[in-house]
Amino acid sequence: MRALVTGATGFVGYHTALRLLERGHEVRVLARSLEKAERLFRAAREVEIAVGDMTDACAVERALAGRDAVVHAAATVSFDRKSARALLEANVAGTRNVIGGASERGVEAIVYVSSLTAIYEPRRGPPAPDAPVLARGNAYARSKAAAERVARELTEAGAPIATLYPYGVIGPDDPGWSESVAAFRGFLATTLSTRGGVSFVDVRDLASFAVRLLETKRAGRFVLGGHFFTWDELVRALEPMLGREIPRFAMPAPLLRALGSLTDLVRRVRPLRSLISREGMEYATRTGPLPNSEALAELGVALRPAEETFADTLRWMLAAGRLKPHHAPALAGSELRAAG
Repeated sequence: MRALVTGATGFVGYHTALRLLERGHEVRVLARSLEKAERLFRAAREVEIAVGDMTDACAVERALAGRDAVVHAAATVSFDRKSARALLEANVAGTRNVIGGASERGVEAIVYVSSLTAIYEPRRGPPAPDAPVLARGNAYARSKAAAERVARELTEAGAPIATLYPYGVIGPDDPGWSESVAAFRGFLATTLSTRGGVSFVDVRDLASFAVRLLETKRAGRFVLGGHFFTWDELVRALEPMLGREIPRFAMPAPLLRALGSLTDLVRRVRPLRSLISREGMEYATRTGPLPNSEALAELGVALRPAEETFADTLRWMLAAGRLKPHHAPALAGSELRAAG
């Protein structure tokens, strides 16, 4: 295949581009920063870099030339309330330019990386892939929902799109310190002690699935809920790897959700740096086991054990300076022994 990958200087796009190369495909990436793209793909000289923004229809058209497969993993990310309109316009325009442009050119293998938050309401239980799009949450979530509607409109018009709905994507080698990876890092400092839990998908498994969907020209909607952990289970899995205890913040779920609402009210009148929000506490206290598409097994993709993902992510954080040795004494000690 001759593939175009957008968002290749971001987490999912980067790993998808690498997986395409591993499978022997020709790869072109659309990147706003030539310098960053060249730095990331220095070792993979066969990667062609097209400089441009997904919102620039002309740049996207040039990048699509000669391509027979497309992965749209790019998204503008911001949690600043003041940039809500610009965020919405960018993610909608990018989706329309890339996916719509690919469809107009007759590209038969198109993967769009959406988000499970576009269709998942924790109070309603596990989502089905055809669940309605939800318009709520922060500005970024609303922009992803709007982009999801564009993808569905294109699908209804005949575009052969495979839409992926991953949740909690983590793993090693994150070029941009994505939200899920940052949240995972936060869990190492303090983890909740309440009902609910969290789910993780390894970025390398997500990339493998995206590539197999391209190779088989499989269209449809596919949920990747990953591996679910209650908060107690997460602590039991991580503490032996770290070699220390993780502090817990204990509070009943209803009070956490109320605290999230109060924090949101404060944010409306003054800047507030806090990971707590009503939306975040809804997910934290109501999330349960999530489904994984049957197409994974059909296409020969197996989700690796979560413990492997945790260990690889922690090692990368330690090597990249995102985790200090005293934060993970057991891991730091084993790395030093291996180096010696």
